Amino acid sequence: MRDKKTIASCFLLLTFYLLGCAPRVAPPSLYKDIDLSLEEVITIAQGDINILKAVVGINIEKDNKPYSYVDASLLLKKPNWLQMRLYRFGLLVGNFLVKDNVVHAVSGKGGDKLKELGKELYSSVFWWEGLEDALMYKQDTEYIIRTKNKEIRLDKSTLLPESQEITANSKKIYILYDRPKKEVDTTRSRADFWYPSLIKIEIGAYMFTVKVEKLFINPPLEENDFKEPEAE
Repeated sequence: MRDKKTIASCFLLLTFYLLGCAPRVAPPSLYKDIDLSLEEVITIAQGDINILKAVVGINIEKDNKPYSYVDASLLLKKPNWLQMRLYRFGLLVGNFLVKDNVVHAVSGKGGDKLKELGKELYSSVFWWEGLEDALMYKQDTEYIIRTKNKEIRLDKSTLLPESQEITANSKKIYILYDRPKKEVDTTRSRADFWYPSLIKIEIGAYMFTVKVEKLFINPPLEENDFKEPEAE
């Protein structure tokens, strides 16, 4: 009996090990053998997206050391609107509205760095916005899109962003994308939507790691969404 239990335990351990080592599902290489123009890349990437809502966890490091953690609900809407609600232990501790790159504090306090993060999140997610005067270069496995103040690198076969470098106020902001994930919504024309579920944003001494837990495409807006604070 002991031998059977030992064998069963070893089998379970081996199963967990194999599951843990299983490769992640990769996005399809739909555009591997196709040379696209910048206009075609933008059209494919943005699709029918007007609003995105995401439930995320934000891990913050300062000088490569743990600094803070916060949960957040992000709501993005074209053009140039972002609302970031911050939570700790399930309680709302901050509510920021970013409109045309200006941050408005609706309620609570979140610190200047989180406000700065809010300004960069829009261009991190809606990376295809503001590329009217951009130039695109083609390499073996990448498309490189350049404007006056940013460089975006895309995987040529999937059109998923890999990295972004932004120059703002004489400083550099670095954005890295990882862990492609599929959002399945059969009500949309593009049923299988792939997106990077991990975004790292480096702003000076701070590193913000944004992990997307849930994503909703074109959700209905609620009464208090994108509601600007009353003027004092």
